[in-house]
Amino acid sequence: MTQPRPPFPSKSHKHSASANDSRKEIKYYGIAACLELWRARPDDVIRIYVTEGNLKTASEMLKWAAAQKRAYHIVSHDDLERLTDSIHHQGICVLALEPVAMGFKQFKEELGRDRSPMLLGYLDGVENPHNLGAIVRTCAHLGIRYLLGESGRLPKLSASACRVAEGGAEHVKLIHLLHRDKALADLKRLGFKLLITAADGQSVYRQPYPARTMLVMGAEQTGVSADLRAVADGKIAIPGSGKVESLNVSVAFAILAAEFERQQATTQP
Repeated sequence: MTQPRPPFPSKSHKHSASANDSRKEIKYYGIAACLELWRARPDDVIRIYVTEGNLKTASEMLKWAAAQKRAYHIVSHDDLERLTDSIHHQGICVLALEPVAMGFKQFKEELGRDRSPMLLGYLDGVENPHNLGAIVRTCAHLGIRYLLGESGRLPKLSASACRVAEGGAEHVKLIHLLHRDKALADLKRLGFKLLITAADGQSVYRQPYPARTMLVMGAEQTGVSADLRAVADGKIAIPGSGKVESLNVSVAFAILAAEFERQQATTQP
């Protein structure tokens, strides 16, 4: 079932269960990202590459692959670097279909069924894969299920972002808004308040969050765009010493999201 140095085909053959699937094939890498992908959606796994040093770490996944007749190959670190175009592969790569996208209609229906307090993330021009991956990791840790953004400005989760997310990408849905203004109006009708991050905002530690909040994070260089500022319900900021201009966007998101969770915990009976 294994071979030491397989050729890396330019185009793979999907397993029979996905023969008519139009989703793209992605070379995921990183131990946590690959193992969580396999646990969350094993049917999307096509092929596995692993170094000899990671055979024990990946043993359950490889036993599953053998039982399911999914190909896996034992390869060298150099092979994986060539396959993934990254030195950060951590000794494993899984070729798999990209996750099924969630459209806004389905997303809105889910929100309509769940009227509980909830935090949504909205990324306005945040495109760096490391920042995106770190934000997704925070979302998964805190149980934030959705990240939104305008179509064309919210990137898809690349393999690099998924590695940084350490498995969190399997638990967070990215919602790309084709008609942003209409979508935001719909969310406001569902009870969500838009809070933007801004240097002149009120301290997050002095302002209670609305029970249903959409937290808007802008790009580090430009901040939140003017059109989103115009429709915001409030502005918040993380107070600091002033010795640096701002925090990294993923760090700021983690602090603000954790404060929402803290406030919710103190209000629960």
